[in-house]
Amino acid sequence: MTGREDLLLGFRLAVGGGRGSIIRLVLSTVGIGLAVAILLIGSSAGTVKENRDQRAYAASPRNEPIPGVTPLNYSATKTDFRGQAIALVHLQPTGPTSPIPPGVDRLPAPGEVFLSPKLEELVASDTSGLLRPRLPGKPVGIIDAAAVLNPNDLVAYVGTDELSGGIATYAFGSDYGYETPFERGILSLLLVGLFVLLTPVFIFVGTVSRLGGASRDRRLAALRLAGSSLNQLRRITAAESLVGAVAGLVAGGASFLLFRGAVADFQVFRFGVYPKDLTPSWPLVALIVLVIPALTVATAGAAQRHTVVEPLGVVRETTPPQRRLWWRLLPVVAGIALIAPDLGVASELGRFALIGGAVLLMLGIPALLPWLLDRVVSRIKGGPPSFQLAIRRLRNDSGTPSRVVAGLCVVLAGAIGLQSLLTGQAVLTAGYEDRTEGRATVHADGPVADRAVAAVRAVPGAADFQTMRSMFVDANSALASFAVADCATIEAATTATGCRDGDVFTGTTSIQKGQTVKLVDNDKRERPWTVPVTPRPLEVKQSGLAEQLAVHVLATPAAVAGVDLAAAPVTVSLRGTTGDPDFVELVRNSVAPYSGQVTVASYNGKRASDEARMFDDARNILFGGALLVLLLAGVSLLVLAQEQVRERRRALGALSATGVPVRVIVRSLLWQNGIPLLLGIVVATATAIALAALARRLFWDGLYVEWSAVGMLIAAAVAMVLLVTASTVPSVRSAAKAENLRTE
Repeated sequence: MTGREDLLLGFRLAVGGGRGSIIRLVLSTVGIGLAVAILLIGSSAGTVKENRDQRAYAASPRNEPIPGVTPLNYSATKTDFRGQAIALVHLQPTGPTSPIPPGVDRLPAPGEVFLSPKLEELVASDTSGLLRPRLPGKPVGIIDAAAVLNPNDLVAYVGTDELSGGIATYAFGSDYGYETPFERGILSLLLVGLFVLLTPVFIFVGTVSRLGGASRDRRLAALRLAGSSLNQLRRITAAESLVGAVAGLVAGGASFLLFRGAVADFQVFRFGVYPKDLTPSWPLVALIVLVIPALTVATAGAAQRHTVVEPLGVVRETTPPQRRLWWRLLPVVAGIALIAPDLGVASELGRFALIGGAVLLMLGIPALLPWLLDRVVSRIKGGPPSFQLAIRRLRNDSGTPSRVVAGLCVVLAGAIGLQSLLTGQAVLTAGYEDRTEGRATVHADGPVADRAVAAVRAVPGAADFQTMRSMFVDANSALASFAVADCATIEAATTATGCRDGDVFTGTTSIQKGQTVKLVDNDKRERPWTVPVTPRPLEVKQSGLAEQLAVHVLATPAAVAGVDLAAAPVTVSLRGTTGDPDFVELVRNSVAPYSGQVTVASYNGKRASDEARMFDDARNILFGGALLVLLLAGVSLLVLAQEQVRERRRALGALSATGVPVRVIVRSLLWQNGIPLLLGIVVATATAIALAALARRLFWDGLYVEWSAVGMLIAAAVAMVLLVTASTVPSVRSAAKAENLRTE
């Protein structure tokens, strides 16, 4: 036969070889398809980052003067509505050539607002009526979704003719470095997680490619008897493997497209994904299309390296391979060598070293596990019959189960290690949380300060007011934070007692009675002030208003009599007494007419800082990714278990015929899957903690192992083995029937 005919024969054997061939094709398609979908998602990471950078670049204001352009007064503020952040971008043109932000075709006039698509949906769905007054104008249009940084961002462009303190903007499209050190650290960890979670995918593809090895060998022996040469057998084997690979590529591509259409609501901390963002680069797509079939063909060929196919049957080399340790330690040593130097995560070199070292450590698991499994099972003796059957099977063939379990343990190790790092950072960055007993803080610029304070005091249920008017004090050419407050506020925000109007309090700043200093406001206007009394020591209370404003000098109103403070901003702290859960929303609505000049902040005991939430979200992403790859491992393990039952049906029937109960056979399968898994869990946990211990100093010095997450991942792996074993019970019962031996 010609080479083309050999390939066609292989195709016919794969799809037309009876029910067994169809089952193997379906199982391999599912396994390879899931792996391809995961690889396509991972290969889209570069496009996601690039598209996001482009949107951030396009929306960033440029303040370098441009000839012929009248600047746009630009001010971005935020408000919250029931825990959702809303960005209010105030725009005040100064002439006909003022620039227009991306996403709209004109600037909003005073009293008009443009809303992002998600904000428009939120306004339309709000039945409480509390959100609409927050928007200082009439909605007149929608911001193009392609110009919004994240799909779920709530953004409003607000037109105004009264804006102070804005940025003079001459164009949009500056190179805006929006990534903070925290975000760079998280990005590095997510990249490590991406590579770690993708590493075992290739292991699972190789495992699925070995399906039907025994049946394939028997078919090849028949073809050898019919006169086929060894080269022809290799081509037929390659064609059979390619059918499953191509079907898996098609199924994986279809699954990826279905997932891509549903990612518009996917958002993690400050990052969101549009469907068009999830587009893998063509070089990576081509690489996946080439690597997956090549890997399946190479794996199928490698599976036959210890098999001699002759016309009268199949002979397998029965001597187990002698596994050597030295080369299996090389990935571990190389990984430690890359991570151990403190290169940092802000540099590209540090990121590549961290990613490469982590991947090498993960590759050490599949390299070491077969060697360890051989050593362990060779020293185990005794036990119940089911245990002895499993040990005997593992001694004869420990490579196949260790390969699947190794891939699963790579996922466990990567997930546990990254969970430990991210948990540590979340704990260390979660200190900035509410200790203010549910108080709200209102900060108003000087021009509207008095009107804003009056509006806040009129909110129903508002009580327990603490008010400070802030400036800076210039004493001996050193600026320090200065505030004016009444005695009730001072005693509530500091440890001072017996305060009297006319007192002055100071902390680290050295000022003395009779000394003349300068009071400086935000516009750098200076006012002379003579300290009227000897200052008393200042010690602020934790989370009090004085600590929030970082006040170094406090004065009572009588102590600054005669000094014009009308332009100084005012900060008010208050709490509600009615128990209304929307009290803070009422406060925000009361100052909505002064949007852009007044901000309202409210914290609670359960709300962590932005950085802590970022680490928490990243941890949840990696946890979900680990569970997804564990699902792929479960599919591979299920495929392997079903195939082993099919290939060993003669042996299982013989065991049953000699009186071995089916339950003993099932328990032996459980031991056969469970022993490599338990050994792999120990190796994976040790590797994960070592990875976290090596990498922790690249971020902070804290190492926290979240044993609950570790337990959940291990429990998921154990449960998966139990389910896989339970799924083989019907097949074992069928194979153990005595009538199956009649044809053997």
